[in-house]
Amino acid sequence: MKIVLKRVVAYIIDIILVSLISTFLTSNSFINKDYDKYANTYDEYEEVYNEYTNSIEELDDELTDDEYNKKLEEINKEYEGTLENYNYKLVKLSIIPTSISIIIIILYFVVLQYLLKGQTIGKKIMKLQVKSNNDKKLTIFNYILRSLIVNEVLINILSIIFLLVLKKEGYLIYNQIIYVVSYIIEMVIIFMIAFDKNHRSLHDYIANTKVIDLKEKEVVVNEM
Repeated sequence: MKIVLKRVVAYIIDIILVSLISTFLTSNSFINKDYDKYANTYDEYEEVYNEYTNSIEELDDELTDDEYNKKLEEINKEYEGTLENYNYKLVKLSIIPTSISIIIIILYFVVLQYLLKGQTIGKKIMKLQVKSNNDKKLTIFNYILRSLIVNEVLINILSIIFLLVLKKEGYLIYNQIIYVVSYIIEMVIIFMIAFDKNHRSLHDYIANTKVIDLKEKEVVVNEM
């Protein structure tokens, strides 16, 4: 299980670095022209959401269950459409930040990892390396396949496409489906890394890769 923990730590390091870079770029109004509009819309959303939660908290505790449920239903009905509209507006205003994040992820997990021969900064720190499962030389395509799955690049790209081509109702249905699919994929990846005999996960099998512990390899070489 040692390599499992090292992979988790390496991934956390990498995600923190990618998030910092993405946040720095997307919070720049020159790069992200929708930044100010997003911030204002979010403030409005937060105000409405606080009104919604306060309305629920202010319900009289002395109400009967039926009266309470009826009042709660009325509050949900009053705010549901408004909150849904704000959520949709925020997602629409997130197209540029999401696109920037996708580019950063590809540059980091695909280009950088290819140039560093299977290592990211996190993997270097934890002495891990991505290798081909059949000892062939990895191409940049292998890293693209890995990133499409483990870094949710494919899901984010599809999300942007559907956001641009679908109307609000269609997108909201798609968004619910993609949320479930994304959660299932994450659980499968974690489960496979933990319990697969070679600690290969979904993205490793699809890209024909594996992650090796360079420290263990050094020990074996030294013992020989």
